[in-house]
This record gives sequence, structure tokens and C-alpha cells, in this order.
Amino acid sequence: MIHNSLFNPRYGRGLSPALAETLTTLRQQDLAELAPGRHAIDGDRIFMDVMTLMTGAEEEKRAVLHQEYATLHLLISGEERFDYGLPGEWCSECAYDERNDVQLLGNGRLPQSLHLTHGMFVIVSQMEPYKCGCHWRRPQQIKKAVIKIHHRLLV
Repeated sequence: MIHNSLFNPRYGRGLSPALAETLTTLRQQDLAELAPGRHAIDGDRIFMDVMTLMTGAEEEKRAVLHQEYATLHLLISGEERFDYGLPGEWCSECAYDERNDVQLLGNGRLPQSLHLTHGMFVIVSQMEPYKCGCHWRRPQQIKKAVIKIHHRLLV
């Protein structure tokens, strides 16, 4: 897992070319004006879902894990708590859904948390569990982009 800010002038340093180029593409967008929904960046290899949602209590949110895609979560507005941890510390409640590349998980032992604000991003590799959309101090509406990057582009 990697976290940083689009406002950091060295935001892409040391990342794979696919990640650095995706972040550069995001920096060139008027993020506040991005319409909700799916946006193609590189077909099914890199695509973005823009959404607004209400943050909620950690207990109300589900942790997930992906096997084929790394995910880049970019917070466009609001504040969000983002939990993450090691794969062996999260119990699996459901079978992996290959079609949607997602496995729903139960609560993890010893999760770590990040406080995300406007312009911050988190890159989660495939097979790393995480829980997003949790409120920081209070529930609030946020706008975020979730970019999926196929793992073959990261090597």
C-alpha cells in the first residue's frame, strides 16, 4: 500500500510507469467537475469509477480484496478514514467473485487507518485487504475516484 498527495510535486517518483502516468492523467483533470460513473483510461486495463457517497461507521462497511487489479483511491472532496491490513489478519466470509474481481471480508485484526483529505490517494496492490468509506469524525458526503489498474501493468 502506498499513500501520497497529488499536490506533492514528486507524487509519482519510484512508481511503475503505469501508476505514474495514471497519476499524471489525474492531475490534468478538473477533478471537481468529473461526472459520476465509469471513465475509460486504457480500456479494461485501466479505468476509473467516480462516485459520491456518505461515509459511515467502520462497523457498517465491508473490507474487500482484489486479485486482478490494484486500486488507486483518490479523494476529491471531504474526509475519509481508510483502513488496511495484512491479508492473513482478515477473515474471509465470502468466496472470491472472479467476474467482479472482489472478495468481501470480515473485520480484520489490528487494522491500520489513514486519514484522507482532498487530493490524497491510496494505492492498494492486489491481494491487500482494505475498507474504505469510513467516517473520520462524523459522517459526511465525499467525492472520490477509484481507479483500477490491471496487475500486469505494474511489473
